[in-house]
Amino acid sequence: MNAVKSPAVKAYELDKAKNKEQENKGELDQALEDTFPASDPVSQSSTSVAGAPPASEPQKQEGFLDGTRGWIKSNPLAAVAITAAIAWIYGSTR
Repeated sequence: MNAVKSPAVKAYELDKAKNKEQENKGELDQALEDTFPASDPVSQSSTSVAGAPPASEPQKQEGFLDGTRGWIKSNPLAAVAITAAIAWIYGSTR
């Protein structure tokens, strides 16, 4: 049986062939863009992103005074020495 294709089938097949040709052309263009410029050697690279701290550890925002108090509590001798030096300088200029 000799099947004759209708104009709609012919148009569909032609459209399908054009779409496939455009897809192939798009893939070729993309591959060309990916390898441009050709004189540069291909390099392998990997990227990594530093992760955020675990969610179980809440981040505490410290103000200037809270930070200073914490430093004084952890370094009491240095805090006394700095206070004595500032007091001596202030007293000697009066």
